[in-house]
Amino acid sequence: MTDVLKHSHNSTAMGCDRDTGAAAQSETMIKHKSIDEIRRQVESVYELPIIPDMANRILQLSTDPAASVKDVVEVVEMDPSLAAQVVRYARSPFFGYSGNIDTIHEAISRVLGFDLVMNIALGISSGKIFNIPEDGPLGTNAFWRHAIYTAALTQALGKAMPRQMRPKAGTAYLTGLLHNIGFMLLGHLFRPEFMVLNKLAAARPQTSIAELEKRILGMGHARHVVNMGHCQLGDWLMQSWNMPQEVIITVREHHNEDYKGEHALYSRLTLVANRMLKRHGIGDARNEEVPEHVLKSLCLSEELVERIFEQIMEGSDALNVMAQQIAA
Repeated sequence: MTDVLKHSHNSTAMGCDRDTGAAAQSETMIKHKSIDEIRRQVESVYELPIIPDMANRILQLSTDPAASVKDVVEVVEMDPSLAAQVVRYARSPFFGYSGNIDTIHEAISRVLGFDLVMNIALGISSGKIFNIPEDGPLGTNAFWRHAIYTAALTQALGKAMPRQMRPKAGTAYLTGLLHNIGFMLLGHLFRPEFMVLNKLAAARPQTSIAELEKRILGMGHARHVVNMGHCQLGDWLMQSWNMPQEVIITVREHHNEDYKGEHALYSRLTLVANRMLKRHGIGDARNEEVPEHVLKSLCLSEELVERIFEQIMEGSDALNVMAQQIAA
């Protein structure tokens, strides 16, 4: 174990034999405090980041029934970096378009479509405001790689569902892209704990992030969010930004295979995508098993999911490039 991990283990966890006591203490705390009470405590001490101006503009545009392709082009072009990334998306072999794409208008009209461009722009602009370390399992490089793969796989799985229950492709993509946004907020609010968690995740790849979060976030200034972790943090952030309910639910429930409430379709698709990606060492899923009851609820067979997954992985070079461009 590295010196940093020794220090963080001694100063943060105070020895392995105290993990059980910390977990028991945190469980007692949760029993006596509602999530809303804990949220109010956190927000009284820590200031949630404000939604980026670009993301806010896109959200407003998404609720305007009269919005046109021209409106989307005008908004996205306000950020040259974002505009370039959307064009690169459209040019990517992943989308299979062989013609020339040089403008946002062409990206929308020829390849991506209005809805997908809106959601790509919303997802990218939402995640770019956080100053998180590049390296490590939770760093920006790994975050965007996981996000891009999950978005692509979630969208593809959604398209394979029966037409009458099929999700909106752009919304499915967005939920996959932002489902782990809580890690970004974790690094923003609890920087020391995030750094320790990032190093622990690298040193103990077989231990679930959820378990590591309990050990780290149960200590010090982050004790108010013990046993909640990145899913609850992401939920709070998405609510404060007035994100679509599909995104909020997915951020909160994407590890919960038993969730059956509103917009469960999106969280289940993301769960399936995460479990499949875990087989290739991508992401933070708790295991590689895809629950049969989840597949049944989506009207997807395991064979079909595996076939779609293989197709996505065949385009991994293009997805990696897309992720690197966003993280840069």
